[in-house]
Amino acid sequence: MTTKAASSSTADSRSARVVKTSPLEEAQAKWVKLKSIDWVDPEGRDRKWEAADRTTRKGPVDAVAICAIIHKPSWSGPHVLLVSQFRPPCAASVIEMPAGLVDAEDSKSGEDEDKGIVRAAVRELREETGYGEHQEGTKMDVVETSTVMMNDPGLTGANMKLCLVHIQVADDAPDPVAEPEEGEHIERHLVPLKGLYASLKGENAFAFTKIAV
Repeated sequence: MTTKAASSSTADSRSARVVKTSPLEEAQAKWVKLKSIDWVDPEGRDRKWEAADRTTRKGPVDAVAICAIIHKPSWSGPHVLLVSQFRPPCAASVIEMPAGLVDAEDSKSGEDEDKGIVRAAVRELREETGYGEHQEGTKMDVVETSTVMMNDPGLTGANMKLCLVHIQVADDAPDPVAEPEEGEHIERHLVPLKGLYASLKGENAFAFTKIAV
């Protein structure tokens, strides 16, 4: 996969590995919970369903993902900003859109929901990639915020919203500097929008990571 890549960490996420997997007791779980759901199917039959949910939801939405399109005058076309990081549940480094959880401060009572979502998107984009209007020579426009999207509806009620962002970057703008949280090892990738699908399914992409976009 041909990208313009940079890392927010000196460590390569591809060197991470899963050492051990074991059952998790509910009392030990900090971030997820299991539940049994009693429901009635279209034929009126009683059914049960096992599901997992996040324990961190502070409002109607768990998380926000950012589809960031980067423009530079000297480029032949726009690029999509993606990140890769090691995801223990996948036991692999994963290419994905920048994303993060919606905090309590983003779910203020009486405030328009999308204002909080945009605030979370701007924060997560800056933390994971360094891109944002704080960066010299950069102009960012949040074009659209999606409706609520379900992540894996057969397993969980966890959901998200997607923000579409266009970022204009001057050719002489300094390279963005990410602000990752402790323990985050994130590499950013700029992939040409034209031919994005071909780039993601290319042999080189699958050689080091899995795809989650």
